Amino acid sequence: MRCSAATRALALALVLSLCGCALLRAMRGAPTTPPKLDPDLVQRGAILFVDTKLSAGGSRACASCHPGGGSDGKVYRAGESVPPGTEGGRRTLSLRGVWQTAPYLWDNSAATLSDAVSRMLAVEMRGARLEGRDREALEAYVLSLPPFDRGRVAEDGTPIEPVTLSARRGYAVAEKNCFGCHKPPAYVRLLRYDVGTGGSYAVPTLRGVSAGGPYGHDGRWPDLETTIRAIAQAKEIALTPDEITQLVDYLKLL
Repeated sequence: MRCSAATRALALALVLSLCGCALLRAMRGAPTTPPKLDPDLVQRGAILFVDTKLSAGGSRACASCHPGGGSDGKVYRAGESVPPGTEGGRRTLSLRGVWQTAPYLWDNSAATLSDAVSRMLAVEMRGARLEGRDREALEAYVLSLPPFDRGRVAEDGTPIEPVTLSARRGYAVAEKNCFGCHKPPAYVRLLRYDVGTGGSYAVPTLRGVSAGGPYGHDGRWPDLETTIRAIAQAKEIALTPDEITQLVDYLKLL
């Protein structure tokens, strides 16, 4: 069946509209002001976050994969743990500062936190149901999680003294080569990019990145040095061994 010119034009306009919204969000950058939340809801959500009864069968809680709101560093496929680098696997993303990083999931397919929670309940929590006030409470708690912050860098990304010369030089390396996609203070860009992994994936925040690997959407890289070398090679960025060391030292401040 052939589509009319009007139908094709409407479809094109819709695609451009959706792409334009995503591009506009990316151009604006990550929000800098946290949402105002009901403290009673946040407290209620904190209890639900660690409650294994939330999952079908009582096998896991949200905190099982997101201890302290962060990441367990594991790779999952269809809700089951798999070795790093497994095809179709996805590394657990941190929930710290999640109010800054919409859209969500590695493919940016969840436009809102509510969409991401729905997916989590269906897959990771094995078809669990959460509605009404409890659903609002869980989402409020997740939105209350602050971004990871060691207090070692200013809002524009510059290191706060005292700092090693290597880390200060690493800031210059990051400013030149990394801030296009990992812009301070959120160190994230709200679009997808291909960094040499064979597909376009969300740009994760660099906040707390040195807390532990593996790295990449499927956990294919075991440490930061390997990750930087692989991405630099794929993006044809020339970095010396010293610059890689300096960049890692800077990332340890975040």
